[in-house]
Amino acid sequence: MLTLDPVDCDKLNPQNSIRSHAGAGFFCNLLAQEGWHDQYSKKVLVAGCGAGHEATAIQAELDAEVDAVDIEDYVGDELKETSPVRFDVGSVCDLPFADESFDAIFYHHVIEHVDDPVASLDELSRVLKPEGWLFIGTPNRHRLLSSIGAHQQSEWDATVFNKVKDNLRDWKDRLTGKFRNELGAHAGFSRSELDGMLAKHFDSRHWVTQDYLRFKYRDGRVAPVLPLVTRPEICWFAAPAIYVMCRNS
Repeated sequence: MLTLDPVDCDKLNPQNSIRSHAGAGFFCNLLAQEGWHDQYSKKVLVAGCGAGHEATAIQAELDAEVDAVDIEDYVGDELKETSPVRFDVGSVCDLPFADESFDAIFYHHVIEHVDDPVASLDELSRVLKPEGWLFIGTPNRHRLLSSIGAHQQSEWDATVFNKVKDNLRDWKDRLTGKFRNELGAHAGFSRSELDGMLAKHFDSRHWVTQDYLRFKYRDGRVAPVLPLVTRPEICWFAAPAIYVMCRNS
């Protein structure tokens, strides 16, 4: 099991007034442990970049050449002018890049929003170089609760009340048979579901959910219960999301 060194997520994203998601820091940490900074080629794709803050943080931390794509243009004009990231509009199922273009791909809490998840993985595998890395995070379909103690990423995340509403909505969707990604529920995937989709392209799949939880919540309110939550027999339903680092063979 990986043992991760701390990464200062605030430092990773100095241009964002709201703290960057820990996923960017975790991704950078994993790549650093794999000798990223000694690589000659450092090309990264952020697939589903949203407002672009995570892509900018990753570029700064990894000193990489970064392309970022989303289905619509959510990036503000100021960030476009100041960020060295190349932002583009496009579908993860039809990327505007040549085969084997990237050394690493950050695909974080996006796949559950995609109409054809399998097609998106086919396309990401196509643009990833041999021995390249793909990092995926997605909601855990088996979760009992969505995350309450997460880092703030938007104004919606500012209160526990809003998080409670998210949890109640999840359970309402479960009880009414609507807890499905295609119905907008952001249900995510179980580990076995995602693993099955990844097996087509990636022989090496390192499940890092427990390490991510330790990384993200090490200094938070839930830190005292992390040893319990990260036990394998509990993590499968206690983890709000699942995380995997894959290598292209």
